[in-house]
Amino acid sequence: MTQRTWRVLIADDDPAICTLIETVLRKGPYEIVTRNDAESALVALDREGRFDIIISDFMLPGISGIDLIERLRADERTRSVPILMISGHTNYAMDGRAKTAGANLFLNKPFTISQLRTAVNSLLAQPKVNSL
Repeated sequence: MTQRTWRVLIADDDPAICTLIETVLRKGPYEIVTRNDAESALVALDREGRFDIIISDFMLPGISGIDLIERLRADERTRSVPILMISGHTNYAMDGRAKTAGANLFLNKPFTISQLRTAVNSLLAQPKVNSL
């Protein structure tokens, strides 16, 4: 029996965060694609096919993380893909805005490796209807 490889799209303009997430997840059955803004994340979704989970920063250059999530939830191809939003700002209103836009979970930076793994594993364990 072969183990499934989960495809992860990360949209974050902080290279250190992208490297951290990649390092943590590469130890598991994950294929990681990173983009530094929402526009290139949307292009990756169009060009590279289905992703099993999307991790997005709240604050992105150009299109915000909130706008990215709203676009993903409006598209039937990505409507049910789990989204983990992360942010370095500790404003609890951001958590509510992220969830209202369609994020499944919200993590404040800095987060621990354990918190990241738990969040990703939890989202991937949820049943999905469709995904791109």
